[in-house]
Amino acid sequence: MYVKVGPLSVSVEVVGNGPCPLVFLHGWLMSKESWYPLLKFLPMTYYQAYLIDVRGFGNTDKPVDGYAIEDYARDTIRLLRTWHIKPVNLVGHSFGGAGSLFIAAKTGHYIDTLTVLDTFPGGGAPSVSMRTKRYLQRVQDLIHRTPEHKQYLALRRIWLQAFHRPPSADILGWQIDAMGKIPRHVLEKTLHTNLTTNIEGLLARIHCPSLVIRGEFDRMLPADVEPLRQIPGAEFTTIGDAGHYPMLESPEQVAITMHKFLTRHSQYLGKE
Repeated sequence: MYVKVGPLSVSVEVVGNGPCPLVFLHGWLMSKESWYPLLKFLPMTYYQAYLIDVRGFGNTDKPVDGYAIEDYARDTIRLLRTWHIKPVNLVGHSFGGAGSLFIAAKTGHYIDTLTVLDTFPGGGAPSVSMRTKRYLQRVQDLIHRTPEHKQYLALRRIWLQAFHRPPSADILGWQIDAMGKIPRHVLEKTLHTNLTTNIEGLLARIHCPSLVIRGEFDRMLPADVEPLRQIPGAEFTTIGDAGHYPMLESPEQVAITMHKFLTRHSQYLGKE
């Protein structure tokens, strides 16, 4: 279905009818379908999942401008107001995780719990490793020098290199579809956002229960650097045998970890 957010038409899918609202923000190059494998292992009698194609990706509108982290946060809050749901359990991966961090810091009264997977507080943050910054710069350079008619091949290469284990045919099919819908201006503007955003100073303002999940073999985010340690009281979990996409590579393990965390901390599940 589509939801109007100001002038923007946002593609959303709602799964489950449980009492606990989960709002999912996907990563760069991806779409709401990237959460399907995880939902197969979550006990959906407990949850109602709101899967969002963020602006510029999937089937959501792709305006000429408006790709700063503040724009993504504003879209999400407007959706929550439209749905009359708060507080929600916010889940974000990578690029969507940075937006989730920003939302939790700036509008904490909308957030029950926060879960982020393989994310960081922007490429401009001082605590982010040089490996991560160099990775982002290489991606930007690759996109700039790749002719538009060969863009798909470059995006596929970037996406696949971040896996520790190759994705299944179903996952690859969803991703091919997602990458085919990304125009050049969205790539360039979101890469700029990835490289220049710095929300490190906001992390101390996140006071909801927070879970940070990382793939053990994430080539983009080295294990010895963890800028999200600045989130007060955050819990940290490493998913073995996974790279930058643990919800795709080890969805069952991620689902178990998330459900245990939410059962302890979400007001909707009684904090057992």
